[in-house]
Amino acid sequence: EDPALIRWAYAKSQNVYPTFRPTPTTSFLGAAYALGPLLFWFFVLKADRDRKEKRIQEGKYERPFSVFF
Repeated sequence: EDPALIRWAYAKSQNVYPTFRPTPTTSFLGAAYALGPLLFWFFVLKADRDRKEKRIQEGKYERPFSVFF
């Protein structure tokens, strides 16, 4: 048995997170992947709702009857 090979196999399979170092780049990427889609959909849905509300107030849009909303 080769001790170096055993250490390498352990480091490759079991010891992943202790070698991770948080840096500004990884922190920014983590925040972007976590908050980016939420903020994107928030602004898209809010813009659509505001546009529809403006058309309703101007009288150019009649709300369709819907049982579900």
